[in-house]
Amino acid sequence: MIKGVIFDLDGTLLNTLADLTNITNKTLEEFGYPPRNMEEVEWYVGNGARPLIQRALPDDLKLSEEEFEKIYEVMLGNYAKYQNIYATVYDGMEEVLLEMKARGIRTAIVTNKPHSAAEDILHKYFEGLIEMSQGAQDGVPKKPDPALCNLVLEAFGLSPEECIYVGDSDTDIDTAKNAGLLSVSVTWGFRRKQFLIEHGAEHFAEKPEELLRYLD
Repeated sequence: MIKGVIFDLDGTLLNTLADLTNITNKTLEEFGYPPRNMEEVEWYVGNGARPLIQRALPDDLKLSEEEFEKIYEVMLGNYAKYQNIYATVYDGMEEVLLEMKARGIRTAIVTNKPHSAAEDILHKYFEGLIEMSQGAQDGVPKKPDPALCNLVLEAFGLSPEECIYVGDSDTDIDTAKNAGLLSVSVTWGFRRKQFLIEHGAEHFAEKPEELLRYLD
């Protein structure tokens, strides 16, 4: 019996693409690099802030580790300044979360966003709807490593068999597999259904309310 649901954040619960593009381009602009469009940034997301800015930098750029770390620190600062300006909860998601809460389902967010950013989003958009979040933090491997999911399972006192993982990317499919969770891929996020199938997806939700059938 399913007792818990772990959600990815970007592209699953929230449409954050406009914010992520803005944050990326604010960072690039500070260092004199050309901006990226939203379609490019859509392909860069999924593994956290560090890989996002690495991918967005010019392809032929040669940086020392120290030079890159300066850019990354600016990126983190821009997360704090500019996140949650344009983000919107996907239509129908709040109703699904309310139904899960009514059924006594435990819910959490696991994301490769910085943990402080994940906490801010939890309180701004999902207060009273989702119980906890786990984001990127020192000493804990990021997705697709199962460590963040394991923290949630431990906090909830649930086994992997009692929980499902909901996400929109190949990273999420691998995360669920590594954590021993049933993976449900959503098709409204940052990756198309055919891409997800090619990366091992077997279970899908075309709209948020379809997630409820995986609880039975």
